[in-house]
Amino acid sequence: MNIRILTITAALFAMALYGTLSAEAIDSRIDKVTVYPSGARVTRLVRVPLTKGINSIILNGFPSVLDLQRVQVEAASDGVELRSVNIDLVQQQEAYSADVRRLENAIEASRDDIAAIDDVIATAELQLHFLRGLAEGYAGKEHSEAATGQANIASWREALDTLGEGAGSALERIRDARKDRVEAGENLSVLERELEDMRGRTPSSANLLVSLASASALETDLRVHYFQQQAWWTSTYSANLETSGNVLRLAHEARVNQNTDEDWQNVELTLSTADPGAEMQAPEQDSRFLDLYTPRERSLVTGAMRQTDMVAESFSTAEPVEEIIVTATGVEQGRYAVRYHAPERTNISNNEDQSQTVPLAEYRYDVDLVTRVTPRMDAQAYLTVRFTHDSATPLYPGSMSVIVDGAYMGLAELPELLPKTVAMLPMGPDRRVEVRATDQGGSRGREGLLSTRNTVLTDYLFEIVNRHTRSTRVEVVDYYPVARNEQITVSVPGDATPPDETDLEDRPGVIVWHKELDTGETWRILHQYEVSHPRDTYIIDSQNEVSHPRDTYIIDR
Repeated sequence: MNIRILTITAALFAMALYGTLSAEAIDSRIDKVTVYPSGARVTRLVRVPLTKGINSIILNGFPSVLDLQRVQVEAASDGVELRSVNIDLVQQQEAYSADVRRLENAIEASRDDIAAIDDVIATAELQLHFLRGLAEGYAGKEHSEAATGQANIASWREALDTLGEGAGSALERIRDARKDRVEAGENLSVLERELEDMRGRTPSSANLLVSLASASALETDLRVHYFQQQAWWTSTYSANLETSGNVLRLAHEARVNQNTDEDWQNVELTLSTADPGAEMQAPEQDSRFLDLYTPRERSLVTGAMRQTDMVAESFSTAEPVEEIIVTATGVEQGRYAVRYHAPERTNISNNEDQSQTVPLAEYRYDVDLVTRVTPRMDAQAYLTVRFTHDSATPLYPGSMSVIVDGAYMGLAELPELLPKTVAMLPMGPDRRVEVRATDQGGSRGREGLLSTRNTVLTDYLFEIVNRHTRSTRVEVVDYYPVARNEQITVSVPGDATPPDETDLEDRPGVIVWHKELDTGETWRILHQYEVSHPRDTYIIDSQNEVSHPRDTYIIDR
């Protein structure tokens, strides 16, 4: 078996090959497709007869946009050697024009159908208007007769039955016609998008001209691999939480789209997390130099402003294409990517608006339920689940539908979960945990007899009430400000409730209190801190990273 990637530049070979173009072109079929986050590798299969010696084969029906450097031809039989590959572009203006005319005729017929439906609706509405006029006239006449004592009750009932039957029939026709109009409108939209898509494509295809040397006369299978840009897949997830057993079932699916010049019918589908279009090596790092900068006196210059001259750029490196293969029978370990095989052959339309959903895997986790609140930012409590992703297969970011105890909660984003990662996923609001944050005023003052420093006290009371019928673990998150200048001091009064954790998730200054609350229990947290700084300076509250901690927060007046 020989595999070669060839680029034909020799005019001599082209002249020799074109002499054989009188041979009948051979059809091939798409057999396998591997879709990447950006792009796809398509494999076509064809069986060809070969004579002993040099054979020139014409394979037709390939997309017009092919990168010859990414075309591979593989012969299944021993004794067959690939000599060369070339591409011949074939114009198909007549077939293209016929397809355009077919769509234009279908669009015109669809518009005629919509017009006919509108006529049915207008006729029924006119009938209703006529019946309404009859009813009003008849009611006036009967009212006059009733006033003179000549009313005919039987005649009234007969008239009401007639009007009711006519009106009911008209209303039914209107309802049915409006349903038909919605369906016809959707069909028209599909045809119009298809026509617009076709007009944006090149009315041509490609023939692949292949030269093979065979040691004997035989028939062999050829596999032709090539790369298509306009294809992609994304991960989607469905998280189903059962709070009675603290169990999370996470279903992983792939959403596959392609907008190439070919439909993929009955193909063996593989989805890979590798990215052949990414950079193959890390960028080169240039030397970086530091110099001193003297700011103008009494000017507002922050470290964030100077950071642009000093901070080093960060780069992401491309990963080599080594893959984990996930099959129905198990998982093969790799290091850099994952490859999923669809359980059965499938069809992927080349309409960009249509996607194919492929189930990949389902995971089951025993989770801890945690209700998290950030009282100063939001009075709403939020349910989360915490667990360890103990699978050897990493999960990549994607949208996640959240279902809790059978109720759909909404959409969230699943972050990247590598093996053995401790994950915390959002499950939506927890409305049975009440949250109150009361600003108790704090204070401002000056220290020392000469009033050399200003102080500001932040003073909050957090109250958390558990209204669940069972105990609930609650985490309350807030912060202590972090001083980037040695002239700023941050202190915590002795009456304040000390946090259980500091620098939560490696975020400086972020603190958390956690507690298991019984049913109906109220938890009170006194959150206080005091900030002190020189009298003739101001505090700048900033969340930006800076190049030097002393460049920020202190500004001379």
